[in-house]
Amino acid sequence: MLRLSALILVAVGGATVLMVRGIAAEPVHRLEMPVLRAAPSVSQAEESGEPDAGEPGREREKESRIGSFQAPESVPEYEILEKRADERDGARAVRLLIDTRSRSEGEFTLIARDLKARYADYDAVTVQFTDTADVLSYNGGALIFNTYDGVTYMGYIYGPPNMDGYYVVKAAE
Repeated sequence: MLRLSALILVAVGGATVLMVRGIAAEPVHRLEMPVLRAAPSVSQAEESGEPDAGEPGREREKESRIGSFQAPESVPEYEILEKRADERDGARAVRLLIDTRSRSEGEFTLIARDLKARYADYDAVTVQFTDTADVLSYNGGALIFNTYDGVTYMGYIYGPPNMDGYYVVKAAE
């Protein structure tokens, strides 16, 4: 136990007097070191079953994928006008400008599901729907997230907005 004290030097007639005065009413205890533990390990997805032959870890990669990658049977006509690849923080993404005569959110969803299947090797796909028959026509958009890296790439920091793997919005008219 230590007691906090004040040191006072006073000069009295040519002699210096040293005075020690306690200024704490209670004793001061020395600090105790906290208990240190090892840092927790990063949680990893449990492997379910045997990995594919010749490709270790393939099962874990499949578990980190989001949604179905099955293309719909019928899809409205569309054309890709522009395609720009992008990469950030380890996520591979592509930005698409789509020309289509479709106008409904349901039709945009079918196109988004088709694009999700076609661009399954990307982490994220962003889509803008337009119709070149109309000048300056913006009809809606879609965010397609195939992996959790793609979700983060799009700015969803707390996880995907749904487990379908895509989010489609029709523009207001």
